[in-house]
Amino acid sequence: MIWKQRDANAPFNTVAHMQGEKYAYTALLPSQKATSRAYAGINEVGFAIANNLSYNLRPDSLGFDTNNGEMMAAALGCCRTVDEFIALLESKPAPRRVSANFTVIDAFGGAAYVEASDTSYVRYDVPAGGYLFRTNYSLSGDEGRGKGFARYATMEELMARRAGKGLRVRRSFTPGFFMRLGRSFINVLAGGNALCCKHKGYLFEHDFIPRQSTTSSIVIEGVAPGERADAGVMWCAVGNTPCSYAIPVWVAAGKDIAAPVSGDAPASRFATEVQKSLSTMAWPGSSKYLEVKPLRRVLKAVRKAERRELKLGRRLEKRLRVAFDAAAVAEYNAGAAVRFEEFKNSVL
Repeated sequence: MIWKQRDANAPFNTVAHMQGEKYAYTALLPSQKATSRAYAGINEVGFAIANNLSYNLRPDSLGFDTNNGEMMAAALGCCRTVDEFIALLESKPAPRRVSANFTVIDAFGGAAYVEASDTSYVRYDVPAGGYLFRTNYSLSGDEGRGKGFARYATMEELMARRAGKGLRVRRSFTPGFFMRLGRSFINVLAGGNALCCKHKGYLFEHDFIPRQSTTSSIVIEGVAPGERADAGVMWCAVGNTPCSYAIPVWVAAGKDIAAPVSGDAPASRFATEVQKSLSTMAWPGSSKYLEVKPLRRVLKAVRKAERRELKLGRRLEKRLRVAFDAAAVAEYNAGAAVRFEEFKNSVL
């Protein structure tokens, strides 16, 4: 399983199915036309990838102009395994113009983080029955540089707390768990959950897992040995995460993707509108403040919608792991579009 919480300067995201060099894949794109890039995805042979931009590997001159997205699109189109991704990385001449923590899984039990720079990489395999996580710095990079240190500390505590409940990792870490984290206002360095107290007025949005710049949250469930290679699913919450909820997308369904998260991605655009309404204040430069009362109301509607979508999606997901049913997916996607309109009406 991979969880990707994406931040970007532009708020729009969409999900699309494409044909790569060897394999077809389903991926998160920054626009409908940006088909040469991918920011999280899974292909028809069970290989999946996402990344975190790393700020302590790259030269300062590189800025945001990297080939990270192009690298992931290429990998989805031609890789079956983690080892094949390493081979692809090694085949690119230096400087590669990448600076990322690439998280990769395959259908043969492979799972790793690959911290890759212009000229080198370090591979960290996930321990059996365990997990790894990163924010916007690399453990192999320059110490003291990077971003996301508070978010890393928060995730470290929350993941350990969840795993410490005595459940197997596979039962503990579910799509619903990660989606809830993706919109939670917890900062362990600042003393816990900012929305659990009787906070009123405005909340300064800084160093929480969701940010003003958060544009999507994606959970990819890969393929276990013995399952169909194309049985992978992406749970896609496109848009700012406190204002959006997860809808499943199956790679075996090809271009049959639920309308709210594909094409013009109305879920992404609606989340942007709602986010702007929550961060409106009377003076300039105040966009990082969120109005608490309407935020609580939106979160209530989002959580309700997601509980329903997870319940319905999980029920179908179990069936599709056994045998893919295109008609059942089409019926589900039609219902997801209707349910999204109901969600919009509950928020407006």
